[in-house]
Amino acid sequence: MKNTFLRVFLVVLLSNIVVVSIGLGMVQFIQKRNQVSADLLGDVGVQLVAGYEKFGITSLQEETKKAEKRLSGTIYLYQENGRPLLKSLPRNFREQNTPSVTSRPAADFLHSQFIQVIGGNNVQYLLIFKPNPEIDSLAPGAVVGFSLLGLLVSSGVLAYWLLGPLLKLQRVARSFGQGDMTARVENKLARRNDAVGKLAREFNEMAVRIETLLSSKERLMRDVSHELRTPLARIEVALTIAEDKYGIESQKGYLCRIRTELHELDELIGQVLTLSRLEAASLIKEEMDLQEWLGEIVDDVSFESQLKGISVSKSGRVPKTILGDPLQLRHAIENVLRNACFYAGGGGVIEVETQEKSGFAFIYVRDNGPGVSDDKLEKIFHAFYRSSEARGANSGGFGVGLTISQRIIRAHKGQITARNREEGGLEVCFQLPLA
Repeated sequence: MKNTFLRVFLVVLLSNIVVVSIGLGMVQFIQKRNQVSADLLGDVGVQLVAGYEKFGITSLQEETKKAEKRLSGTIYLYQENGRPLLKSLPRNFREQNTPSVTSRPAADFLHSQFIQVIGGNNVQYLLIFKPNPEIDSLAPGAVVGFSLLGLLVSSGVLAYWLLGPLLKLQRVARSFGQGDMTARVENKLARRNDAVGKLAREFNEMAVRIETLLSSKERLMRDVSHELRTPLARIEVALTIAEDKYGIESQKGYLCRIRTELHELDELIGQVLTLSRLEAASLIKEEMDLQEWLGEIVDDVSFESQLKGISVSKSGRVPKTILGDPLQLRHAIENVLRNACFYAGGGGVIEVETQEKSGFAFIYVRDNGPGVSDDKLEKIFHAFYRSSEARGANSGGFGVGLTISQRIIRAHKGQITARNREEGGLEVCFQLPLA
């Protein structure tokens, strides 16, 4: 978004520079067009010289005041010997008095007009007309500086005005994508009558439809799973009766197989019910001693895995406390730890490390197993997804454990990610806000 802002800012700035340049060019052109014509100045000069030669200096001064008022400028009149008949020109009329620019003509000289007037007996006079310095009173450098400052400020404001709504849409879309189904664009933005307002309204409508679809799906899964429990219970009762009263030796293997599959189906239904409850259940949050709580989990998993020769170790002393539901978070951590133990295999090494960064607690679970293909790292958190390696190993899972972990962490306003380690194995990172 920063690159987009910079591009829009530059486009607006260049457009403003072009417009201002054209405007300044037009102003200069109009100023030149608005100069007093040489014919008019010649006529004025002839009248002033004639009045001077006929009535004297007093008449010249009076007529000059009238002409200056009419022409909006100052008139200087010199005889051919260089003697001024009116007031003299200022000393800095010819050149700038700034030392650094001594060779540059002054603005008064550049904008003044010079007319030669012939009087009686072929006596020559020089009339100099200097327009009033209304526009030229401000230095050109200051004009350029203020213009550039105005261009920068206006371009920045316009660019932010165009991109500000998009930034808000981006934040809402990111929040919605991270699992906050209640994220909506604010009404002030959605009520706009332009393309941005239409986009905001369509986003809100899309979010409502997606939330409804997900709620319907979860409700369907919950209802179906709940209803399946009843016939499963009856099947197990019938199976027990069949084993006790009617089973013969040749059928016991089949009946045992049926019971095993029945228990797996019951476990799957239980996990589906857990998933559906996580969407709607309210968490019971409390302040937890992270190190003590996590240490107990690591000890339990280590005890379960010791017969396989799997080593589970914990490192890190921070952070001390977090705010969360101890039971739900325990399920999330245990699911990942047991997965790590399974894929690490006999003699595997599991490392659990805690860190604190920018107001978040980070829990890393690392194993030395085969890892996961890079294109499947995101999919392992999808419900009922199992990689080809997991299927080939006949892990006995249903691809729901990591999904449960992800939803528990998201319910705590956290994140869970996975990546392959350079030295081999998988690293799963839990990110949870501190208390």
